[in-house]
Amino acid sequence: MQTNPTGHKRSRRFWLLCAAGGVLGVAGASVLVGWFAVGHVNLGPFVGRRATAMLGRPVTIHSLTVKPGSWLQVQLDDVHVANIEGGTEPDMVRVGHLSAEVKLASLFKGPMIVRHVAGDSVHVLVERTPQNKPNWRFKKQGDEAQAAPTPPALPKEELTPHFPPQASPMPAFPVAQERSSYPTSLDVAITNGDVIYRTSHGTDYRAALKTVNLETKDSNSPVTFKVDGAYNTNPVQIEATLQPFADLRDSSKPYGMQATIRSGDMTIKFDGTATDPVNADGLAGHVTVDTPTSAPLMAIAGLSVPLTIPMQMEGEFVHAVDVWRLTQGKGSVKGNPLTITLAELKEGARGQPDHVKADIAFDKLDLNGFLAKNGAPSNDSATDLPLMVIATPDPLVEARVIAKDIRYNVYRLNSTTLMVSVMPGVMNINTLSVGYLGATLNASGKIEAAAKGNAHVQGQAALTGADIDAFRRALGFQSVPLRGRLDMQMTVEATQPTLNAAMSHATVAAAVSMKNGALDRKVIKAASADLGMLFHKVDGTTPVQCLLAVVSMQNNAGQALPLRIKTADGTLSANARFDINRKWFDLIFSTQSETTGRFALDIPVRVSGSFSSPTVGLAKWSAEGRAMLAQSERLTALPAGVRKFAQGNACYRAISPEKK
Repeated sequence: MQTNPTGHKRSRRFWLLCAAGGVLGVAGASVLVGWFAVGHVNLGPFVGRRATAMLGRPVTIHSLTVKPGSWLQVQLDDVHVANIEGGTEPDMVRVGHLSAEVKLASLFKGPMIVRHVAGDSVHVLVERTPQNKPNWRFKKQGDEAQAAPTPPALPKEELTPHFPPQASPMPAFPVAQERSSYPTSLDVAITNGDVIYRTSHGTDYRAALKTVNLETKDSNSPVTFKVDGAYNTNPVQIEATLQPFADLRDSSKPYGMQATIRSGDMTIKFDGTATDPVNADGLAGHVTVDTPTSAPLMAIAGLSVPLTIPMQMEGEFVHAVDVWRLTQGKGSVKGNPLTITLAELKEGARGQPDHVKADIAFDKLDLNGFLAKNGAPSNDSATDLPLMVIATPDPLVEARVIAKDIRYNVYRLNSTTLMVSVMPGVMNINTLSVGYLGATLNASGKIEAAAKGNAHVQGQAALTGADIDAFRRALGFQSVPLRGRLDMQMTVEATQPTLNAAMSHATVAAAVSMKNGALDRKVIKAASADLGMLFHKVDGTTPVQCLLAVVSMQNNAGQALPLRIKTADGTLSANARFDINRKWFDLIFSTQSETTGRFALDIPVRVSGSFSSPTVGLAKWSAEGRAMLAQSERLTALPAGVRKFAQGNACYRAISPEKK
């Protein structure tokens, strides 16, 4: 019997199709079983190896499981991301638990979308190495070349203050190139976390994160962000509205945000942008600060100030890499209006101090109210400033402070400019210009640390345009027969703990000069004992051609010797002793015989007693008294700068021992 070849072929095709279908069925079943079984497989070691290769840093994941579905459920436990080489701790990131759901379709057609992100015990350390290398830049991301260049720390000898303070070169704003791959997170809840920002010289700024919540509808909707936590143990709450995730992924433009930060009675608002928002870097925008007490601000800064200092401030804020800067600022501190041209903090390299620069102007500055302790009764005369000098200050400071009107102790000062720098072991008073009672004081010097909590003050000062009548009223003197304005050049030295004590106990060497003024003619006639006064009435004044005195003072007591007043009617020689604390003085003066008339007896006159009620009489006639009045060698003992000032006075040649 013959077989049917066509039937055999059909039979083989059938069995081949059945076999192929079986293989596909088995494969499909295997995939399906594997798909649902993968949720029971720990992918942690595998993903850890892949993450290590991608980041260029060891990543360990104790447990990672994935449950399939249109939304993949991912759960991680005990995750560690190693710190950069040279970091202060082994890990940059530690996560106790993290779970999320990832939209399956977004894995094939990004960007990725995640929801229900929940984390617990999340620790992040942000820092720079001693070489100023940031630990948040990962080698394999191609970001290292994009990191903002940071100028090297200046050697100590190059930290020369400039006045007014000049802003530091601003590093290029860092741009996080990986922003293009940021996923859209529809909702995030993190508990029990913390973030530590460790500066390059080792100072920690710790943010504890009790709860962190983030929500958005989709990639193109604004994002709300809330944090309840603490900063350096001080409670802090943050509420922010951020641009959509679609904008976050566009690294060609800064990312916009509006944030409100509250801590106690302090509220800080920021409205601006960031080029590296995840790392809070490349910030630029308008900031306002309002606090009725400043207690939260001082606590966050780590300062203990027993004062209530209401503060309102606003300005343009910038932060890039290691530079934090406020410009175009205005506001008030304890009721004292001010403007801020520059307020800047530049972080120092590891082991080096930060550097603060400030250029601030006050319309008025009431130091009495500013320094008064809370609840203490108003007592202007009790106001005092401590003179504190630190051997290793942190930060270093360059500052210019200008004030149109200042109240300090019993003094009312105006048109004041202070340029000061705080460097290791010394506070340099580069410039101090003060207006007082119509006169102007220009000074410079330094304050250095001394034993037993004291400070050593050393400086030079010039007082110009001091009206005699205004100053004698301030000192409690009765009316004096000399009118005009005095100039003074002096050196000052003191070792005391406070400004008032230094003013009261300073050692002063000075030259006092007058080039234009007037002296009552009665003084010349009385000092010369001119017999012509018996026959002629003497009134009016005589112009002062020159006045020169050498003044030495310590503990507010001293002597003016020699003292010369030259007029057309005669020349007076005088010796004055005084005690400002006791408001007492003793003045002996006489005319020089070669400058008076033929009827003059040139008998010394003594005026002595309290400033307000002295007595007048004849001085003792003696060779010693005459020698004292003629004393001139003290001119040559003056400090060089003071002596040069004295040499510019016409009376100098008349009384100097160098004269012919």
